[in-house]
Amino acid sequence: MTGTWELVGGDVTIVDDLVLRPARPWTATVHALLAHLCAEGLDCVPEPVGIRDGVEALTWVPGDAGPEAWRHHVDLDGLRSAAALLRRIHDATEGFVPPEGADWAFPPVPGATVVTHGDPGPWNFVWREGVAVALIDWDYASPAPAMDDVAYALETFAPFRPDEEAMESHGFVSPPDRAERARAFSEAYGLGGTAGLVDRVAGRQEVTVDRIAALAERGLEPWAAWVRAGYLDELRGRVRWTRGHRQLLE
Repeated sequence: MTGTWELVGGDVTIVDDLVLRPARPWTATVHALLAHLCAEGLDCVPEPVGIRDGVEALTWVPGDAGPEAWRHHVDLDGLRSAAALLRRIHDATEGFVPPEGADWAFPPVPGATVVTHGDPGPWNFVWREGVAVALIDWDYASPAPAMDDVAYALETFAPFRPDEEAMESHGFVSPPDRAERARAFSEAYGLGGTAGLVDRVAGRQEVTVDRIAALAERGLEPWAAWVRAGYLDELRGRVRWTRGHRQLLE
């Protein structure tokens, strides 16, 4: 595609099988990571096309994502496919060497051996016929322990939410068996068990609070708007819910 890459409404735009998104300070580093994954033979991430005039371009991955994803993650086979895909991607990041002067949305965790996605909820998986086939939206990627992504994913795949929210917003028709779903995700990812997962999820939820606050403090949108709207209070409430309902998962 030649010419100007223009965003419609200032947000994500799909043109000629390209996804156009606002470029961030860390976009060049994320593109280097995605190029590495594609070179490793992975067909489950978008391919970076370039950055121009403050806009990044990536190949469009067809399938259900965003709000359409919730109906797929409820099924245990769909859940397992997402966990297995996440593990496959993590393994492929181990050989990635960041470019000189690499910038990430969040500081790398010392000693991390993988690059985490940072936001692997059902909405960022691409689904076809109930199977997770790709993982998109890599803005939050950074070197960190793989368990950070596992804990983040479990928050919504289990989910660590009240029954009412799970049924109203997450696609469940009855209260979910969170312990069963956590075991299924953990086994498909390749973990030895679920011991300590509740504390890991709560800890990762606290990290999310800190990360959103940090991006807002830099004046970056939409995070600054989220904070102004009181989103951090909602996130802190989720931490309290997780710590207060561990009996549902242990």
